[in-house]
Amino acid sequence: HSPGRANRNEVSDAGGVLIKWEPPAVVARLHPEAETQAIIRRQIFEHQDWLEFVRGTFDEAAAAEHFARLSGRSVEETRALIRATREALVPIDGTIELLDDLVAAGVHLYLLSNMPVSTFEYLQRRYPFFGHFKHHVISGAILLVKPEPAIYEHLVEKTGIVPGETVFIDDLLKNIIAARECGLHAIQFRDAPSCRVELRTYLPDAGL
Repeated sequence: HSPGRANRNEVSDAGGVLIKWEPPAVVARLHPEAETQAIIRRQIFEHQDWLEFVRGTFDEAAAAEHFARLSGRSVEETRALIRATREALVPIDGTIELLDDLVAAGVHLYLLSNMPVSTFEYLQRRYPFFGHFKHHVISGAILLVKPEPAIYEHLVEKTGIVPGETVFIDDLLKNIIAARECGLHAIQFRDAPSCRVELRTYLPDAGL
């Protein structure tokens, strides 16, 4: 009886696992001056209030106004920046093939992501692979964010999955640690090939 025999669920993060999340690259494309880039990064994407936008504390329209005030940019510019970072969310090489293989193997897939609802709705329209997931837990819809234990508890409660039969994939170590503390197996994502190799330990019958 191999350790992964009983695993039948895979929970995936979106940004940094399925799709690229690289705001500095988007900022650099829109604003050539290094000083401006630094202000925008610090006052928008690295600001603690960005997490509140992701949590769903305020919607996109309110976020554009709020971050315009914080960064000293116009509301139009800030709105365009939020839109540009969303449009730059493109699939990471190899992860969609990995998802397809998990689906083909009958593994139950779930999504657990920190993102605003408006961003998720955009991604759902753009990429059909989000249809592979049996259930989506999106931070902006429930006012909870990773790595708060409550979001993992919400996932387990909503889906009925058994944590010990589930493997979670995320690119951030703090989210991995929190998942393990909630009883899930977890893999820190670096790239699709190494993730595939690590998944074989937990899903030996999936033909990966």
